[in-house]
Amino acid sequence: MTIKELFEKRRIVGIVGNPDVGKTMLVLGKLIELREKYNTPIYCYGVETELEKTLNKKGISFLRSKSDILDMKIKNSIIYIDEFADLFSVQTRDKEQEKIKRFFNRIAHLNNYVIISSAQQGFWNKFMCGVVNCFFVKKIEFSSLVNGTPLKIKVINLEFTSDYRLDIPNNTYYIVDDDEIVKKETFEYLEFLDIKKDKPNIFLKKSEKKREKK
Repeated sequence: MTIKELFEKRRIVGIVGNPDVGKTMLVLGKLIELREKYNTPIYCYGVETELEKTLNKKGISFLRSKSDILDMKIKNSIIYIDEFADLFSVQTRDKEQEKIKRFFNRIAHLNNYVIISSAQQGFWNKFMCGVVNCFFVKKIEFSSLVNGTPLKIKVINLEFTSDYRLDIPNNTYYIVDDDEIVKKETFEYLEFLDIKKDKPNIFLKKSEKKREKK
């Protein structure tokens, strides 16, 4: 299913999964695919800066300040916010939550569509699950989800679950929507979006390091 097909029914899509399971690659791959067919303005915030040049060439722009998001300066666009919980607090007693509520409430008025991702434990609480009704769900520990939320109830009832987690390959995800039957899909690995592949293995044995230098 394409992002366009999802956005025909939903204004906001949430990306749920453990760290390092390909959440960012999944989203960026779909946004690049969309940008190749349509002139839709696409902005991202929180994505690794190493990808900026690559994404700019693909027609995806980087935002520099979270104020640009919360002050509602963007219209008629798609906004992808990676690791939302690292940038904004969604706790009920935090002063910033009022700005976040206003941002979500104005999405339709500004004709925007939003994708938010987070791997932080407890992020998908009742407030966030009240705002977001459609999710891409990847490998996830159940302890990261909040008890009593519709999201956790649906995730623990998916196939391939143990007592502790949803355990699926990194190229696999479920589309979980309040009003639709759960769908299972896969996505293509895109090497040019994998900035972690070039990071050195700091646990190489001394003999292996010598072979690498030759």
